Amino acid sequence: MLTAFVTGGNGFLGATLVRRLVQGGVHVRVLLRDGARAPLLAETPVEAVAGDLMAPETYRAALAGCDVLFHLAAAYTHDPAAVAAMEAVNVEGTRRVLSAAVETGVHRLVHASTIGTIGQPGDGALATEAIPFNLPHPTAYVRSKLEGERIADALAQHGAGVVVVHPVAMLGPGDWRPSASGRRVLDILAGRTLRYPAGGINWCPVADVADGMILAAGKGRPGRHYILGHGDGNLGRDEFACLIRQAAGMPAPSETVALAARARSLLRRLTSSPPAPASTGGAPDRLTCDPSRAVLELGMPQSSLLAAAQDMVAWYRESGFLVAEAGQ
Repeated sequence: MLTAFVTGGNGFLGATLVRRLVQGGVHVRVLLRDGARAPLLAETPVEAVAGDLMAPETYRAALAGCDVLFHLAAAYTHDPAAVAAMEAVNVEGTRRVLSAAVETGVHRLVHASTIGTIGQPGDGALATEAIPFNLPHPTAYVRSKLEGERIADALAQHGAGVVVVHPVAMLGPGDWRPSASGRRVLDILAGRTLRYPAGGINWCPVADVADGMILAAGKGRPGRHYILGHGDGNLGRDEFACLIRQAAGMPAPSETVALAARARSLLRRLTSSPPAPASTGGAPDRLTCDPSRAVLELGMPQSSLLAAAQDMVAWYRESGFLVAEAGQ
C-alpha cells in the first residue's frame, strides 16, 4: 500500500486513520470540501484534494495512481429538512466515489458503513455479520447507509475489490464535533442524564478501528463485511458510566445515587413512547456485537478500553470541552 485516497479524513475516525497510514509510510490524499475544517490534520503531512464527493470530476485525477480508497465521508442528521441532502451524500455520493475509484484502477476499496446496519438476533445473542438487518423502524441515516452498502456489495459482485466495514462506538482522542459516542462521554463528565440503549453498546478504541480498516484493505475478502469492534466492549449503561468515571478519576456514585439512576432508567423504559413510524425511524434497543471475524481473519488489535477512555477524557479536558465536571 503506497498511496491511499481517503474521504472523510477530517472526522474522528478518518483523521485517526490518516495518521496511522502516514505513520506506516503511506502517502495519503484526503478529499476536503472548500472551507471544510480539519483541525486534526493540521500537523499531518497529507496531500489535500479540494473537491466535492458528489462531483467526481473534482477528484478523479487524484484517484489515479492510488492503491486503495478508504471511503468514510457521510452525512448524519435527524432534521427532516436535511434528510434528502443526507441521503444524496450517503447513497449517490457513495456510488460516485466507489465507481470513480474502480474506473481509475484503484484495486482495493474499503467502505465504512456503521454497526447500526447489522441485524440483531431475536434471542438476545450477540450480533454478527451473518445476521441480515432487521431493525423494524430504522432511521433515515441507517436506511441511507444500508443503500450505500448495497452499492458496495454490487460492485464486489462484479469483481471490484470492495470490503465493507462496520465501526462500533469509539473511544479515544480527537472526537471534535463530537459524535454520539463523544456526547455520551461528555454527558457523564458533566453529570448530565445519559441516554443509552437498554441492551448496551459495543465500544472500541478508535485507533483499533482505524487499524482494522487498514487490515481490511490488505487482508479482507472482497464482498465480505467486518464488524470493527472489541471483544470486551459490550457494555451496559452502568458499566460504561463506571468506565468513563474511572478514566476521569471521578469517584464512583454512592449506592443511593446508583439505585436512583437505575430507577429513573427503568421508569423511562416503562413510559417511553411507542416505536416511531418508519418514515422517521427510531433508535435501536442495543448495539452489541461479536467482532471475532475481524479479530480472527484480519488480526484486528484489541487494545485497552480504559486507556482509550483516559486518552479521550484527557483530550476533552485539554481542548476546553469541559468547563466543569460533576463529582470533582
